[in-house]
Amino acid sequence: MMRIFCPINKLFFLIIFCQVFICEAFAINQIPSKDNKINSPKAKKNNEIKIYKKNEDDNEEDDNQVNGESTQNDSSGDGDFGIIKNIVEEEKVIEKNLDGDEDKIFLNKEIFNKQTKESLRKIIDKIPKIEVQKLKITNRIIADTTTANNFQSANQRNEFRDITGALRYYSTIQLNKNFEIYGLASLARLDNNSDIARRENNNKSGNHRTFENLGINLSELSLKYSNGNNSLIAGKFTTNFGTAWRWNKGIFVHTIPQNYSLNEKLGLTAVTKYGNIKKTGLYNFSLSLFTNDRKNFDNSLLHRKNSDTKSQAIAGDTRGLSSMTLATDINFEFSEKEKLSYHIAYSKLGINKNATTVALERLKKQTGVVLGMNYKFPVRENFDLETILEYANIKNINGDSNISDKYFTSNLILKYYSNYSLMIGNSNNRNKNLASSRQSTNITEINLGYEFNKNKFFDKLTTQIGYYQTLSRLTTMSNKEKSFALLVRYYKNF
Repeated sequence: MMRIFCPINKLFFLIIFCQVFICEAFAINQIPSKDNKINSPKAKKNNEIKIYKKNEDDNEEDDNQVNGESTQNDSSGDGDFGIIKNIVEEEKVIEKNLDGDEDKIFLNKEIFNKQTKESLRKIIDKIPKIEVQKLKITNRIIADTTTANNFQSANQRNEFRDITGALRYYSTIQLNKNFEIYGLASLARLDNNSDIARRENNNKSGNHRTFENLGINLSELSLKYSNGNNSLIAGKFTTNFGTAWRWNKGIFVHTIPQNYSLNEKLGLTAVTKYGNIKKTGLYNFSLSLFTNDRKNFDNSLLHRKNSDTKSQAIAGDTRGLSSMTLATDINFEFSEKEKLSYHIAYSKLGINKNATTVALERLKKQTGVVLGMNYKFPVRENFDLETILEYANIKNINGDSNISDKYFTSNLILKYYSNYSLMIGNSNNRNKNLASSRQSTNITEINLGYEFNKNKFFDKLTTQIGYYQTLSRLTTMSNKEKSFALLVRYYKNF
């Protein structure tokens, strides 16, 4: 496209130059002499050169007329390039003013006759107005620290204190009204296989951890194009598959549904919206085509993360965009405090047949279905209740038709005056393997929280203190672990 545009662009300006040159060539004998007289008698009879003069008041009045007329035209349409807004949402448009300071350079000189000026003005009117804006950049930081005391376990090495932290840095660069760049970098615990093996080989109690194995990782980096209710995203992203794994509700209850979240994917996502959130409901449809990010933006700093190798043949680890998710979100807003949303999603992940060790007769694409609901409503004055229910069924884990997982998450959150909260949550995973025994994991959590009001130091600050219990069961044995935890989370926008 660029190769075609460049010759056309050059040809366009060559035509303009030739037109001006020819007009001036025919009017060359009309250039006034030093005594301000016309050399040609014929030209003196038919044409007169008028020297364009204006005082400051005339200039100001004429500029106001041109600017007012241009602004009115721009307000009736989107323009050729659109209006770009700066960080304070103030619209600024740079326009060419006829006979203004910019055009006096070549339009108001005595070397151009009236006919040539009119020709140049017609050409200038055909040039699209250039509208310029400042980039709008928004940033957000969410930092938290978690202190957990695992005080009881059937396995002695699982009794320890664990202090860890996480920091998430979100950045959005609004290029214009259609394009934006979005990125997410995170500082978090990145346990690799060596770290896990080291802990399993340590049978001593009191194996405390303090900000252990922290590393920086680029989780998302994408370019988004939006036009009305439609959007297209390209880059590295998290697909719209499930909601219960989001970390901003409890302390540990979300760790089980995190197993089926589809993050750090490379590909394309198309999104379209339809409906009215207060009348018929707002419908969001999304389709993602992707592959796993195993080579491109998969590196980490400070500590090496656990990177899946090609020989493991993890679901979605294919060369092309052979994996997909299809999701629908339906949102209703009955009032300011009463809101209802449904989440339905389907996923199909490709398998690298050349690398997998699964027998061909059992090899199938990994598929998954998620059904979720989130309902917020006021119980009485200053009391609000939120419920979260989500079910997920994942089949053919990593291509093996003998293995499947089922998940169920239920959370109940009661808020008082928007500052105090009580959460009771439970998440469960049941793993089925036809070639071996079944196993299940269950986490039950109860916590009390408080949210501080916004001030100049933070936009949001929350604290949660709670108790959670983890129950793991195999066919022949079970293990129960009990823990206390304290979470402090800090939010700041800038």
